[in-house]
Amino acid sequence: MSRGSREASGYGADHRRLRRKWARSVALGIVACSRCGGLIEPGEFWDLGHSDVDRSVYTGPEHRACNRATAGRRLRRLVSRRW
Repeated sequence: MSRGSREASGYGADHRRLRRKWARSVALGIVACSRCGGLIEPGEFWDLGHSDVDRSVYTGPEHRACNRATAGRRLRRLVSRRW
């Protein structure tokens, strides 16, 4: 595995196989986002989500926006408000 490869990033053969397994159900619009709980609409972009704690654990399909907003949410939680 070379640095920066899909496998090194956690998107290897197992990831692609699991994504293909979910693809038909997601395309039918019958799968809820594992982050927000809303249905992923047919034709909508989606990602196969990982656990925020352990990237080796898949959480299931997520809206692309929900999945890719996790870093920002994590940062906001770490910073307390100043009153």
